[in-house]
Amino acid sequence: MQKLTTQNIAKLILLEPNFFEKAEKHVELSRVFLKETWYQNLYLWVDMVLYPIISFGILIYNYETPNIFTMLTFYKAINLWIQWFEYSSLNADIREWMNIVRSIDGPFISTNDPTYHVYVYADGMQRIHHSFFPKN
Repeated sequence: MQKLTTQNIAKLILLEPNFFEKAEKHVELSRVFLKETWYQNLYLWVDMVLYPIISFGILIYNYETPNIFTMLTFYKAINLWIQWFEYSSLNADIREWMNIVRSIDGPFISTNDPTYHVYVYADGMQRIHHSFFPKN
């Protein structure tokens, strides 16, 4: 088992302790992107990729200006892509948390629900951060 490196200690000291806020956002976004059935996944990717491409192609082919439905399609796709990139960034942060917490023989609590397992590592990071900055 590896121990905390100086690079990880520097990250812990410099990071703002908003681990539970990030964990909450991750759980929220995982409800959007982690679907149970192939149909739900297909519908998500149609909203993100297929509808905007078709709408854009129809606009170009017919030399039309966008109407309200086309704009709503683009708006939904752009919002989904923004959420996707945020979700990917949070996944990278949480993988880093897992490595840091496991490096000091954590996690210190557990959960039976894999959806909320991210809170286990948020708690570990919060404990480590508080160990550097005790209140008393």
